[in-house]
Amino acid sequence: MDNAGSVDAVLGHLGAARMGLYLAAVAQDRERALDLYRWNARLAAAFFVDLGHLEVGLRNGLDARMSARHAALGRPATWLDDPTGELGRDLSGAQRHRRPYRDLVDARRRVSVNAKPMTHGQVLSETSLGLWHQLVSRRWTNLWPDLADAFPHAPDRARQTVAEPIADLRELRNRIGHHHRIWTLPCERRHDQLMALAGWISPVFRAWVGDGSAVPALLAARPTAPGGSPARGTHAR
Repeated sequence: MDNAGSVDAVLGHLGAARMGLYLAAVAQDRERALDLYRWNARLAAAFFVDLGHLEVGLRNGLDARMSARHAALGRPATWLDDPTGELGRDLSGAQRHRRPYRDLVDARRRVSVNAKPMTHGQVLSETSLGLWHQLVSRRWTNLWPDLADAFPHAPDRARQTVAEPIADLRELRNRIGHHHRIWTLPCERRHDQLMALAGWISPVFRAWVGDGSAVPALLAARPTAPGGSPARGTHAR
């Protein structure tokens, strides 16, 4: 930037508490801190694109399996309507879990606010990654034998193989959505997880996501602290 006053002004607009974390990572060099902040934003934006592709592929794959399961059981309407109340039961069969219902209520509300037809596809398009993470969690292990078929190229059919990276990527997505820093996360590992999940859905899908990804180039261009070492920090907001 042109002068120290401009740098200080921008730092002030971004917030002392927030920028203190960046300054600490680059030995209090104010211009490097802003470079690191801008790079973090670009990395977050690039991750968000890849996460969006994965989320849509994940959503459609799991929906196909849930729909096939619903039809095979001869249930009315669609699985999103949950006519038997299955999504609220724990492993003992007791009705305890409300989160999937809240997610589906929120999805229907968004469809209504947008004045769209209340179809299965429209509701599906408004669901969150949180819903899909829940469906592969241990609370709904009764669904897993069917949902495992959404990942025909996974190395095994263990639920944890899929659930653990989805949980990590959900955390990453939430941090991006709140404009938190992500460069203190193991970003290379997160991108590997993202690409692995895409490949377990379909190798062709993985190749397409990878071909358009800006994440690897940005990771290779991580800003440095004085002295040339990569800027590092602790995991925090």
